[in-house]
Amino acid sequence: MLVLISTWLAPTFSNVNIGVMSLLEAMLLGGVFTAGIMLTIVAREALLKGLHAALCAITLLLLSLNIPLAIYLLAIVFAVYFIYSLSFTSPWPARVIAICTCLYAVLLCGYLLAQWPITLTATALFPIYFGLMYALSDDYNAEQPLDNEQERGKVGNALGLPDRASLRQAYEIQRNLDPGAAILVVIFLEGVEQVNRQLGREFGDTLLSESANRIKQQLHSNDIFPIPHGNSVSRLAHLGGLHFAFVCRLARYEHLHEQLIDDILQCTLQPFFVGNCTLEISARASYVHCDEELGQFDSLIACAYLALDKMPGSAICAYQQNMQISQVDQQMRLRELADIAINEAFEIYFQPAFTHPSGEIAYLELLLRWPHPKHGLLDAEQFIDDVRLAGLATPVAHFVIERAAEIAMALKMEDIQVPLTVNVFGPEIFRDGFLDFMEHVLLEHYLQAGEIHLEYPSSLLENMDKKSQSRIEELRQLGVDVGIDRFGDYPITLNSLADLRVDYIKLSPILTQLPKPQGIDKVLTDMIAMQQLRGIKVMCKGVESEQQLALAKKLNCDAIQGHHLASPMNTKNIMSWLHQWHLQRNS
Repeated sequence: MLVLISTWLAPTFSNVNIGVMSLLEAMLLGGVFTAGIMLTIVAREALLKGLHAALCAITLLLLSLNIPLAIYLLAIVFAVYFIYSLSFTSPWPARVIAICTCLYAVLLCGYLLAQWPITLTATALFPIYFGLMYALSDDYNAEQPLDNEQERGKVGNALGLPDRASLRQAYEIQRNLDPGAAILVVIFLEGVEQVNRQLGREFGDTLLSESANRIKQQLHSNDIFPIPHGNSVSRLAHLGGLHFAFVCRLARYEHLHEQLIDDILQCTLQPFFVGNCTLEISARASYVHCDEELGQFDSLIACAYLALDKMPGSAICAYQQNMQISQVDQQMRLRELADIAINEAFEIYFQPAFTHPSGEIAYLELLLRWPHPKHGLLDAEQFIDDVRLAGLATPVAHFVIERAAEIAMALKMEDIQVPLTVNVFGPEIFRDGFLDFMEHVLLEHYLQAGEIHLEYPSSLLENMDKKSQSRIEELRQLGVDVGIDRFGDYPITLNSLADLRVDYIKLSPILTQLPKPQGIDKVLTDMIAMQQLRGIKVMCKGVESEQQLALAKKLNCDAIQGHHLASPMNTKNIMSWLHQWHLQRNS
């Protein structure tokens, strides 16, 4: 715009008597005029202001008075600005300035050699000037996100703690001063999200703030890395969300981190008084040696997070290098599952269970196996989590159930009456459309009531709602027996124990492992007897020895299953085994 103004004023200046307006007055007028306008536009560094003012003044001088000296001055100005533009974070302004500067240099050489018209040379100022304006605007916009990020950082630091960036800076400074043994500890608070959902975020924020204060009170050792925060120093950082972190040296006390973690976990277990409510939460901690991952801060944080994820049932999680290897293996399996054909890649195995005390075959349990080309035959427990992550949980469950229905129909044609049980491994049994799928499978394969059993893991009992219970009742009305697998792996209240609405439960192998605490047999016997009085059968699985078999019989379980009685078999072997077993029983 200023170039257009200068071009419009050029004839006026050329007609003015040099005696009235001397060369110095013209330069002064142009400089004052353009500098005044640019000062209202540019609110940046003094160098950039000076460059803009000099550019506009020389442009006006060039167009009005046609002084060759202005050309050289203009080249110097653009050379300085070109060097300055190289410091921009965005590469585009520097490229624009470089291209326009080269163009101007060509025209400048043409003017000096061939005395080109000055207006043609001045035309080069248009892309140069607008390139400069674009660079200024880009540089300004580049700082806007930084300002917004700083504002978000202020909001995120409502707890009054330094953030992850501050902890990183303090970590690097302290490690340079003392590269000795040190531990990074990450604290994760559990239960705050539930408070947010049930009582509101205001209660959750207050609870989070009080939890942070309790944790800070435990970190009074001078061996903990200090983190500058404003005009004060903190020893605890907020990583975001429900995660906190600190770093401690081990030079004087080798097990300092263990003592600090124990103190933090104990203090968070004490009730919190928020408003008129008494709230309880818990904490989990993971730690990693600062020598791991070449001491890179972000890698250490990732390792601490990985330890929390790999050990969800542990309050204290120590990072180990095999966790990283396990994660890499899991990523490889996920890539393999992405391109897998379920009906071709997986195989079905069968393991029989026997009634007590008659010894008849109670059922055949279908077991999913994956013949992996590198790792051999994998049990379902080794890859079922990967199947869920890959989004294949429902298709795999449908595949296993359909195979069970096909085998059940084949057994009926062989005049073998044996129920088949399928463990769906998770919440797939409660999803929409599953009931219609089961009804279709039963009709398609002419299956009667009790010929197919479905079971779900006991971990789902904790979050069982009325809708899930109604789904179970609807399945039972279709003629599908429903059971609970690995009963005893997860805690269950007495109220829930007395309100189970299933056809059978399978005791976890943990309950029958030897040796057992004194008196536990009596508790198991009473629990089994209570369920049997309610019409629920109790199965004992995982029997691997004669001692476990004797205990299962002593507990008076309805059926017993395990490698000690019969190992899993593939489809071909199970058919021949069934025929042989029936021949032996009949003889």
